[in-house]
Amino acid sequence: MEFEELQKVCDEQKGETMYMINESALHKSVTKKKDAASKRINKVEIALILMNSACSILLFVDALDDIDNWDFIGSLIMLVSVLYILFLRYRRRKSENTFDRTMFGELDHAIANTNSIIHISRMMITGYLIPMSIYLVLKMLAHGAALEKWLMVIGMYSLAFLLIVWERKNYHLPRKNSLIALKKKLTEV
Repeated sequence: MEFEELQKVCDEQKGETMYMINESALHKSVTKKKDAASKRINKVEIALILMNSACSILLFVDALDDIDNWDFIGSLIMLVSVLYILFLRYRRRKSENTFDRTMFGELDHAIANTNSIIHISRMMITGYLIPMSIYLVLKMLAHGAALEKWLMVIGMYSLAFLLIVWERKNYHLPRKNSLIALKKKLTEV
C-alpha cells in the first residue's frame, strides 16, 4: 500500500497526529497482489506444460524414426512431467474456490499461489532436472558421446539448477515472506 493511501487523523484528546489505513485501498492492493500471483502461477504452469509436451512429442517422433529406446524413455519422462504438472494445476485450481473473498481470504490465496510456484521450483530440480540428467548421462554413456557434449550437458544442467535456486531465493521466497508479514501486521491491528 502506498503512503498516500494513509489518511492523516488528529487525536483531539492528545493533540497528536495519527494515521488511519484506508481499508478499500488496502483491499485493492491485496487483490492486486493475489491477481499477480495467480497470473504468475498460470504462466509458469502453461509454459511448462507446452514445452514439456512439445519435447515429449519430438522425442517420440524421433524414437519412431530411429527405433531408439532411449528416446522413448526420454519421451515418457517428459510425458510424466506434463501429467504431474496438470495434476498440480487441477488441484490448485480446485482449491481456489475455498478462499473467502475477503481481504484475508485473498491474502491467503496469494500466499497459496506463491507456495505453488515455490513447490514447482523445488519439483523442477527433484522431479525434472535429476531424472533428465540421469537419462542423458545413461544415453550418452550408451552412445559414447564426445567430450564437448559432456561439457555442454554438464554446463546446461548446472546453469539450470543455479537459475532455479536463484529465482526461488531472490523472487519467490521474498514475495511469500512479504505477504506473510502483511498478513501478520493486519492481524495485529
